[in-house]
Amino acid sequence: MEMYKEDNFFENEDDLSEGEDIVEYDITTSPRDLTPANIIDMIDSGIIEIPLFQRNYVWDIKKASKLVESLILGLPVPELFFYSEGDENTTYKIIDGQQRLMSIYFFIKGRFPKSTDSRINIRNTLNAGGDFDSLLPDNTIFRDFVLQLYDNDDQKPSRYHGKKFLTLDKDTQIKFRLRRYLRTVVVRQNKPDNNSSSMFEIFNRLNTGGTPLNHQEIRASLYYCKFYEMLVELNSENKWRNLLGKPCQDLHSNDIELILRSLALVQDGDDYSPKMVSFLNAFSQKSKSFKMTHVEYLKNLFLSFIDSCSLLEYKAFFRNSRFSKTLFESVFVAVCKDSFSKYALLTSKIDNESFETLKNDDLFVSYLQSGSSSSENIEKRISRASEIIKIIENCDE
Repeated sequence: MEMYKEDNFFENEDDLSEGEDIVEYDITTSPRDLTPANIIDMIDSGIIEIPLFQRNYVWDIKKASKLVESLILGLPVPELFFYSEGDENTTYKIIDGQQRLMSIYFFIKGRFPKSTDSRINIRNTLNAGGDFDSLLPDNTIFRDFVLQLYDNDDQKPSRYHGKKFLTLDKDTQIKFRLRRYLRTVVVRQNKPDNNSSSMFEIFNRLNTGGTPLNHQEIRASLYYCKFYEMLVELNSENKWRNLLGKPCQDLHSNDIELILRSLALVQDGDDYSPKMVSFLNAFSQKSKSFKMTHVEYLKNLFLSFIDSCSLLEYKAFFRNSRFSKTLFESVFVAVCKDSFSKYALLTSKIDNESFETLKNDDLFVSYLQSGSSSSENIEKRISRASEIIKIIENCDE
């Protein structure tokens, strides 16, 4: 199967970069200083939530080594931001600083992820209920964390180059673990109460580190629940990867966002109002209260839609050599909305000739190309897809 660069796979539709509506809110910030030893204990105990199953660790060993060296030398490092939804007994979500936290964690544990594939394996294992302790000894996933502290061949490396945590002298080990501090700011929302848009905005504005999160990665931190676990599971389904035309999962969760958008529009599309970011945030917040029977139904509905596409050509949802999110979600909602209203699954197939007619329909294409997140355009493109798409009942392939 043909491979695509991450940034060029999905069509550049104009509603994907829009921001959240700004609201007034009141927050409390509590500064505190944590040592690396505090950080390790808080990660191991689950007080600090490390959502590696939603957000990948992306630093290379040279960048991680520089951070470690700065702490050993007593140099300041950028502050960390945590989000707390309640009192002192709640866990902390990481707004800004996951890469720094995990670099410290990996150094003290003495292990570092080997490759991009191994990082995805870490995420998948943690998502399946595994833990770091069971993974760290695996030499197919991790290697020893040996500090790499040189910029080029002309520079003399740091005296800590080539060191592991356990090969540092005892005084340096103690100094690193217990006498070096990272300034941490814990953010709590006071007003408005129960407003997920303001939580999202806090993440969006404060997450300004070297690897800022996109909207879907922020949602994964704020709204992770059984429904989100189902989205991750769906995203790994082979028949979905085949329809998407992308065997590897997107490192920044754009494929998961596509599933979310489609399900949100088929369920709550009648109540949609711009912006798409706000709509998906509200649906994600709502999903935390979904019953498991409903989560399973949405999963099976999505899978039945994929089955209904079996008569379509390879890369059917591509436009201009890229996958079109708006084409996919328009057809998804048009085909699934009647079944959803009956709480049923699809048992028919999409007629390929009518699908190609839709893709080349000038009116439909005009709805894809301008103002694609407006209520009017979303309604019109779904309506146009409903008019043109034909369904073949009881089709034997």
